[in-house]
Amino acid sequence: MRRSSIGPKFRQVFVGFLVVVFAVLALASAGINLSARGGARPAPILPQDSQCVSIVPKAWGQYRGGSAQSGLSFEDSNGTLRFVTNLPCGSVPTVALEIRRTGNYN
Repeated sequence: MRRSSIGPKFRQVFVGFLVVVFAVLALASAGINLSARGGARPAPILPQDSQCVSIVPKAWGQYRGGSAQSGLSFEDSNGTLRFVTNLPCGSVPTVALEIRRTGNYN
């Protein structure tokens, strides 16, 4: 029988990675449990200064999600969907696709 071709160094790195993941999950779970019981709460995460800020008008409505294929989507109160695929720094992005709802079609 032939043994696995995965080397011992890869196994060590993989096991180390799993240990770190489980430790992070355990610490996160402990923080959630403490705050639920009214115990010590973790410090709030403060926003970091960003070197790039893109501006989205409130009139575009709610953020509805995003994907690599379609970009970010926003839906306004009329049901219009706007898709943005390029987010420039310091300005309003150009809408790549806008889908408007009308009552003209069945």
